[in-house]
Amino acid sequence: MQTHSTDVLVVGAGPGGMSAAVAAARRGAKVTVLEALNEIGGNSIWSTGYMAFVDTDFQRKQGVEDSVEKFMRDARAEVELQRDRYGIIWDEYMTRVYAERSAETYDFLVQYGVEFGRFIQRPLQHTTDRMLNVVDTFGIQRAYLRAFEEFGVKVVYETRAKSLVRDGERVTGVVAHGPDGTVQWNASRGVVLSTGGYQSNPELRMRYQPEHLARTPYLGVHTCQGDGHVMGQMLGGDLINMTMIQPLVIVGSALVEDSIAVNVKGERFHDEAGPYDDRVNALLQQPDRIGYYVFDHDTFTRKQHLVDQMPAPYSVARDVPELARLIGCDAPTLQRTIDVWNATVTSSPQKDAQFNRVVFNADGHGVVTAPYYCSRMTLGTNFPSGGFRTTTAMVVVDVMGRMVPGLYAAGDTVGGVNPCLGLGGIHICSGLTLGTVAGESVADGVVGEVHELVRHEPLPRPKLTVTRPTMAIVDLKEKDA
Repeated sequence: MQTHSTDVLVVGAGPGGMSAAVAAARRGAKVTVLEALNEIGGNSIWSTGYMAFVDTDFQRKQGVEDSVEKFMRDARAEVELQRDRYGIIWDEYMTRVYAERSAETYDFLVQYGVEFGRFIQRPLQHTTDRMLNVVDTFGIQRAYLRAFEEFGVKVVYETRAKSLVRDGERVTGVVAHGPDGTVQWNASRGVVLSTGGYQSNPELRMRYQPEHLARTPYLGVHTCQGDGHVMGQMLGGDLINMTMIQPLVIVGSALVEDSIAVNVKGERFHDEAGPYDDRVNALLQQPDRIGYYVFDHDTFTRKQHLVDQMPAPYSVARDVPELARLIGCDAPTLQRTIDVWNATVTSSPQKDAQFNRVVFNADGHGVVTAPYYCSRMTLGTNFPSGGFRTTTAMVVVDVMGRMVPGLYAAGDTVGGVNPCLGLGGIHICSGLTLGTVAGESVADGVVGEVHELVRHEPLPRPKLTVTRPTMAIVDLKEKDA
C-alpha cells in the first residue's frame, strides 16, 4: 500500500472542508484535501446558495441593524420549536461562535469574488433581514479554487476515505481508495472530517428513521453517505441529533422564487417559500396529498440545473389548457390562479393577499412564457442534522466526554448547531464559518474545551404512593406443631 504524508488532511471538499483547508493553509500548514467527486464544493454549488450572516457590511449599507444577540434569540426560538418533534441536543456555544464570525465568512467570500444579490425575507424565522442569496453558486467553487491555488492547498479527486489511522490514541491519518488504489495518508497535525451528511444512505438513515421515511428522496450529491460519521463512530465519537432528519418538499429554494404550487383543483394552497414544516403540512392536507410546482419556460431556461434535481420528472405543456390536463384540474381555474399570481408579482409593492408570501424573484417575473412546466411535489429530506459533538476548537468528542486527539470535524459531520437549521441560510454558512475554526485549530494544535451542551431540565419524577402489603409473621415451630 502506498503512503503519502501531509501536515493537515481534510476529508471532503464541501463548505466545511474547503474553509478548513484554506484556514489551515493560511496558518502555514501543508494541506491535502481528499474529495470523492471530481470537483470541490459539495452540495453548496448545487444549492440555492442562501446564507445567513450577522452584522455585515451588506446589512449596514441597507440600514439593517443586526447583532449576535438578535440572532441567538431567533436560533433559540427555532430550537424550541423543533424540541416538540425531535430529541434535541443543541450546542449553543458554537452557534454563538458561528454568529460572531459569520461576517468574516461574508468578507472572505466577497474578497474572492462571490456576489450576493439581495435579502431573502423569512420574517417567521429571521426577525432581522440577514439571509442573502448568492447570484451564482458556482462562484463559491471558483472562490475556493482561487484560494487553494493562492495558499497551496492540494486536492486529490475521486478518492474516498475508508478508515482512520491511529498511533496510540491519536488520529494520524486515513486509509483511502482512489484512482491509484488504496493509499494511506498520514497527517502530522491532524485530520478534519468533512464528508457531508448521510441523506443519500438509506441504510444508515434506517438506524434513525422508520424505513418508509429512510427511503424517501433527497437533494444533493450522492456521496453524502455518512462516511465521516461512521469512521468517527468507530473511535467512539459522540453522534448527536441523528434522528433530526426533517421531512420537506424537495425543491430548490431558488426555483420556488419563480414558481407557484397548485393542487389537483388548480389552486394555490400555501406560502410556497414559507417554513419547511409548514410546506409539508400543507401538502399533506391536499386532496390525495398531491400538488405540483408550476413555472414557465424562462424559469426553466435559467434554472434547469435545479429542475433536473427534482425527484419527480417534469412535464411540458404548450399552453395553460394542456398544463391543466397534465395536472388533472379545470383549465379556467388554473388560468385564474396564474393570472392572480402574475398580477401579484408585478404589483408594487408585491403583496400576496392569499398566503402572505414574501419571497419573490428579483425581477417580478411570473408564469408568463410558454411552454409551461409542472413537477409533482415530493416529500423527502435535504437537511439531516446529526453529527459529532465537538470541543470549542472543533475536536471530536467521544461518548465518554473525552477528546479524540488529532480528529477534527467540520460541515455536516458536526451536529451541535444543526437544531436551528430551520431558520434558513444556516446550512452552508455555518459549515464555512466553523470550518474555518476547525482549520485554524488543527494547524495551530489547539484542542479547545469540552463544554456542556444545552439540554432540557430533567423531567420531574412522579410522586408515587406505594402501599406495601401486610405480611403475617408465622412462628414456624407453631406451624409445625
